[in-house]
Formats: sequence, structure tokens, C-alpha cells
Amino acid sequence: MKEYQKILLYLYPRLKRLIRCAGEVIEGRALASGGEPDTQACAEHILGLVAFRNALLCAYGEMDGLLACLTREEAYLLEYKYFRRKRMLEGEFAEVRLDCSERTYFRRQARLESKLNALFVRRGMDEAWFMRTLGAFPYIRAALFRLHKKGSAAFTKKRARGAPSRCGRGAQNTSSASS
Repeated sequence: MKEYQKILLYLYPRLKRLIRCAGEVIEGRALASGGEPDTQACAEHILGLVAFRNALLCAYGEMDGLLACLTREEAYLLEYKYFRRKRMLEGEFAEVRLDCSERTYFRRQARLESKLNALFVRRGMDEAWFMRTLGAFPYIRAALFRLHKKGSAAFTKKRARGAPSRCGRGAQNTSSASS
């Protein structure tokens, strides 16, 4: 899986909040702009924030469409590996049981990554699209840098090695080592 795809997946659960916060910052800057000595610089800053918010909205819409193509099991695997929203895992996916070994779990994750890669490309969400849409923004560049330097650990909390705890024999094979 490519780094830009991982960034979109790691950031997806945060996109709604980022969009809302960007809107609040835009509104605040606009309201406070009355006392600014350099009107043009203030307007450019606000336009930059609006562009960032619009790019996030575009990415969110594309990601929603992409994720709608996944099966329930694939959505669970994605939630477990990338999104890590505990309330979703314990709420919406509480009844999901993967009867598989740890090895099978990793095979399923690999198949899911291949499918996601194909979905990204099919929807026109390639690396060039990513760089055109989001690449100019410091927040996204910093996220790419963190992913490149620290890997997935930059975005996820450590967990027990192996398959999900609800996964049949995989739960017996988990150790205290971090993945």
C-alpha cells in the first residue's frame, strides 16, 4: 500500500473534525480581520484555510465512496488496523467474529490492501490526485513526513501482536509483543 493511501486511511476518522475545526478557524479569522493592518495578507490566509477545508471535504467525499464498496468483514478489518475507533469496534462491529488463525488474518489484511489499492486507482485517487488535492498543505505534508519517519506507529497506538482478540485461534496465539 502506498504512503498517500495510508495517510488517507489514518486521517479518515479525523476528517470530519478537521473540516469542522477549519471552518471555525476561518470564521474566527474573518471576524477578527477588522483590525488587521495588512488586509491582503489576511485575505490570503483565509483563502488558504478555505482551500484546505475544501480539499478535506473533497477527500472525505471520495473516501466515503471508496469505503462504501467494502464488505462488512473488510470494513471491520479496516477499522481494526487503521481507524482504531474503540466505540465502533465495540458498538457497530461487536458481533463480528473472525474464525481464523493469525496467519489467515494477515492474508485477509493483504487482500484488503490490494482491493483498496485497486479502488483508489479506479476512483482516480492516485498519487498525483493526492498531491494536487492535499499535498500543498502543511498538515498533510507533516503527516506524510511522520509516516515516512515512524511508519504506522506515528498514527496508531500499540496493541498486542496478532489477529484481533475476537479471532478464534488467533486470540490464543497473541503475545505481549507489539506489532
